[in-house]
Amino acid sequence: MRFGFSRLILLLLFPLISLTGCEQPQVDFVFSKKTNELIPAAAKPVKEALVRQFGNPFELTQFEGLPTNFGDVEGTVKTVEAPSGEEKLIRLQVEGLQDAYNKLQGLPLEWTSGKGQGQISRIKEYNYETGTIAVEKTAEIDPQPGDTFLVECTRLQFGRDLYNRHCMHCHGMSGEGTGPTSRYLNPPPRDFRLGIYKYTSTKPTAKAQKADLERTVKEGIAGTYMPSFKLLTDDEVAAITNYVIWLSMRGETEKKLVDELFFDYSKEVVAERTSEDGGEKPEEIQEELKEYMELDFPDTLEFATSSVADAWEEANMEDAIVVPGTPRVPDTPESRERGRKLYLSDKTKCATCHGPQGRGNGTATQDFWTNPVTNKKYPNRGLHDIWGNQLPPRDLHRGIYRGGRRPIDVYRRMYSGIKGTPMPAFGGPLSDEELWDLVNYVMSLPYSKN
Repeated sequence: MRFGFSRLILLLLFPLISLTGCEQPQVDFVFSKKTNELIPAAAKPVKEALVRQFGNPFELTQFEGLPTNFGDVEGTVKTVEAPSGEEKLIRLQVEGLQDAYNKLQGLPLEWTSGKGQGQISRIKEYNYETGTIAVEKTAEIDPQPGDTFLVECTRLQFGRDLYNRHCMHCHGMSGEGTGPTSRYLNPPPRDFRLGIYKYTSTKPTAKAQKADLERTVKEGIAGTYMPSFKLLTDDEVAAITNYVIWLSMRGETEKKLVDELFFDYSKEVVAERTSEDGGEKPEEIQEELKEYMELDFPDTLEFATSSVADAWEEANMEDAIVVPGTPRVPDTPESRERGRKLYLSDKTKCATCHGPQGRGNGTATQDFWTNPVTNKKYPNRGLHDIWGNQLPPRDLHRGIYRGGRRPIDVYRRMYSGIKGTPMPAFGGPLSDEELWDLVNYVMSLPYSKN
């Protein structure tokens, strides 16, 4: 660990620093580096689409295509306070919100009856004590007593506020993993925007279940700076998880849109296309891009969001979870010996990374590996994860199991691998009995004399 005493002091001082204003949190969702490498005419529609469907940190948007618990609450207008003079807000006393989350500013309000039926207002003020809200006055919206409405995103906002209080300082406002504290942490906080989580109960190609992420929030991740939040209620943990998945879907949607455009419309590619060798004129590229945006971009956006939504929905289905076909093989010396032989065999090649004695010093740690995203060699020897971080194989003698220390947790690490890392999935190549033998062997190593 590269986490010295001075850095620990800075981490402990972080809340005080924030309160005194020396380190103000970023207040916007950030766009990915790759989005900002597009030419402006390509980046602008991507950014606008993300704002339209996800909003911003203070004005969250309900996009029904996503499998998110947004949290609609119904209300009814009791009285209307007519605006005076140049006042731009209409104040309404309402009923139905008394059991809702008490911070509703910035949330969308959909009128479900009256002149404004189907229109969306934003709540500009909310007084929890008096049950009064204020929305902007417009020609299309003229609320009257008895008009009904839905306040959207109350659940998402509850999760956002908890996330900002407990998670944002490491994981960042957008879940990009670059919060103010992140620079002091090793391993660095997860960037949620790829939608990839290492420690899941699901099959190799499936995303995490909600229960997996809730368990991570509650238990923390052993051997890292991800703490346990057991003092939060189950409802609070579920709300944070709901918001984190929503941030993941936002990031994944952005990535799919940008990947579609990057090959033709990154600044670097356009510079090549318009160079002397490329032979194209800027006006031709602009016209080509304009036609794409008009004809194809809506379909691209629809596919991006629906495919992301489908993947998260499928992960929470019953058949996505890894369930051993046979009970755990009894943890006997014979089982451990079979596991040891598998560990050293060409069938698993465990020793290549973890070393012949499980010390995390296999020969793979001395090679220069190729980044699968950039197709270029990493500058440092050893294994890396998909986020580009150097990833030493685990020293199995330390008895630290980041994905959980139950035998079923270790079984699932072997069955599905560790997502986003070079740890492969052995579910299929190995039988259930072989996997359990490996589990018995690996879990015996902390007590081994070797």
